[in-house]
Amino acid sequence: MGRSCRRHRGTGSRRVAGPALILVAVAALVAAGCGSSGRELRTPPGFAASQARFVPVNQSQGPGGMLVEGTDFAPGGELPARLLETGEPPTLAWWNIPVGTTELVLLVSAFDPQEPPVLWAVAGLGPSSAGLFGGPLPPGVRGLPRAGGEQDWPGYPPAGTRVVFSLCALAAPLSPDAGASDAWNLCYSDSLGLATVSGLVPALSP
Repeated sequence: MGRSCRRHRGTGSRRVAGPALILVAVAALVAAGCGSSGRELRTPPGFAASQARFVPVNQSQGPGGMLVEGTDFAPGGELPARLLETGEPPTLAWWNIPVGTTELVLLVSAFDPQEPPVLWAVAGLGPSSAGLFGGPLPPGVRGLPRAGGEQDWPGYPPAGTRVVFSLCALAAPLSPDAGASDAWNLCYSDSLGLATVSGLVPALSP
């Protein structure tokens, strides 16, 4: 017979000490991780599940190790000051895109747990693409219109704002008339995977 978490009672005639002692013993077993082999999977440090509606502060990893990173800033760290001076978006790279992806969408938002505003949305990125490297968008890649109809990169929000870059893997391409809010809702409700990384807008020296 295999071992179980509970200790077998002996054949002696000693009485059980009482309900209070039993509760203490059970609590101790639970706290100690009864029966644990020490080989359970644990969440990697610095990552959080990306299926939640509220994006994490620093970085999240999608299913299968899907990952997006900034090439010139650490997850959660300050964005390079030179980007603020030029107004260009950061260079992003990604890996481990889920099988079955037909289109990637990049969403850029200001971190707000209640209602994160979409600053920029880009669609038409192929599943075999490796990143977005600044400058003009590649052929076939397009900005999605925001509430006011704007599609271009808007520049950076004020210093101290945390900007979240979310890469979304879709099983079917977006419709040609989809807007930024449509892409946001789809990515957070019916996507194959979502990974995020954030950077903090620094204050420029006077």
